[in-house]
Amino acid sequence: MSVYNDSEYLKYSVRSVLNQTYKDFEFLIIDDGSTDKTEDIIKSHKDSRIVYKKISHIGLAGALNFGLNNSSGDWIARIDADDLNTANRLKSQVSFINSNPSYNVISGWSVYFKDQHKILFELKTPSEDADVKKFLDLHNPINHSSVIFRKDIILDEGGYNEKFKCYEDFELWFRLRDKLKFKILPEILVYTRMRNDSMTNTGSNNKIYELLKTNGDLNLKAAQDERERYYRSNLLFWIEYFYGDKARARKYLGKDFSFKQAAAFLNTFLPEKAFDKILGIRLRYRLMSKFRDKKLYETELKKLISDKE
Repeated sequence: MSVYNDSEYLKYSVRSVLNQTYKDFEFLIIDDGSTDKTEDIIKSHKDSRIVYKKISHIGLAGALNFGLNNSSGDWIARIDADDLNTANRLKSQVSFINSNPSYNVISGWSVYFKDQHKILFELKTPSEDADVKKFLDLHNPINHSSVIFRKDIILDEGGYNEKFKCYEDFELWFRLRDKLKFKILPEILVYTRMRNDSMTNTGSNNKIYELLKTNGDLNLKAAQDERERYYRSNLLFWIEYFYGDKARARKYLGKDFSFKQAAAFLNTFLPEKAFDKILGIRLRYRLMSKFRDKKLYETELKKLISDKE
């Protein structure tokens, strides 16, 4: 865990790790130069598994690289300082690793929430390696607060790119996808807190846009047939729509498009503020979530953020 001035949420996140049903781990917490009560909160937890390191503020990617280089385990499990892991998160992942040694990046599904009791949506991303790698052409399906990976492979490839102030995990998986084997377990392993002041919402997406756009252009140029060109052109529409320029997105929309693409096309004519709001609230995922398990999620979330130990 890397933490920077997240004392408002930190207690619950730390506790969700310490309360794992799988007990055998080192809990390395890198305090990236916090100026709030972060240190006091961490030190209030009397658990020998916690290894606390405070460094000068260098940013998330740098703090994570510091953690990689100062951890003792062969596998790294990640969690952000404002998110919450389900109690069986590590047990499920370790069990999968023991039975499937060829995989080196394992993640899980997530539930997004806001405030204490408001469940927003569930996010069930592709599960199998090939589908995950295809998904990475546009979005990152790997929730950073539920991922566990082999440390040596990541370190050998230079770790996180510290030029990325956000989307550092997306860049990592995108860069190394041909050298990794992915699995996303089809079970909820993390409750992800949606915040208006999160790095994803407030940070620049220029670098991830440049990465995806360059890759998209190369793939479109190399397309072997009309079907492939159509697919790659539509992909560039979505890259521009989510990360680039909504006006530029329109030129990539083909003649045969889906209802979803038609709705997105119309959205590109909205004022910038309204367009950004639609992207920010993850409207598509909210509409897709059927919430058969909403009561179960609410009950579990209440336990995770309860002030009762």
